[in-house]
Amino acid sequence: MKNILNFPKLPAQSGSLTAEATPDGVRFGNKMIGYSAVIRQLDDGRFDNPLSEGFSVIAELSLAEINGWFKPSAEQEVNVWRWLVAGMFIVEQMKANGTVEVDQGDGTTAHAVRYVGERGGIVVYPATERFSLARNIEELAFEQFTHDNPHQKALMIYQSMLEASPDGGMTLSKWGREGMTMLHDGFIEMLNTEGMPAAPTAH
Repeated sequence: MKNILNFPKLPAQSGSLTAEATPDGVRFGNKMIGYSAVIRQLDDGRFDNPLSEGFSVIAELSLAEINGWFKPSAEQEVNVWRWLVAGMFIVEQMKANGTVEVDQGDGTTAHAVRYVGERGGIVVYPATERFSLARNIEELAFEQFTHDNPHQKALMIYQSMLEASPDGGMTLSKWGREGMTMLHDGFIEMLNTEGMPAAPTAH
């Protein structure tokens, strides 16, 4: 994670938490959370809204690694980089297409980011992006490299999907953007031809 420290923290938003790396974990105000727990929370979506919180937390995780306070496992690194790829994709789509109001099914609405491609548009969320990446990249890595460090292979793929941007931060690489476009256009095409997939059946 050391080379992601330069990711710029997004502008502060009201209610945004303050994260600070320490030798014992990440301090959030007067609360201390261990590094492994923070990564689990990151993966579970605790820092998805606003995304600036997640980027701030990842910057602190990187600082902790540089200072020798924490050494993530390969699986933890995969979780962090998966979050970064999904987060950067959401940020780019927000800048390109803005947000739309989405019915929450309980009489309320919420703003969601919209992806628009050659085959139409869909709303995108950080959690579903991470799920899609895990299913399409990590499952493939584990199938193809079962006995050859599949976590490392998945990590390399995620890292290749991002690159340094001229402003000193990070952005999706050309390859990463093309991959995400193919993924979403393929899903939209499936929806257009087959409709929404059936909900999983409990066994």
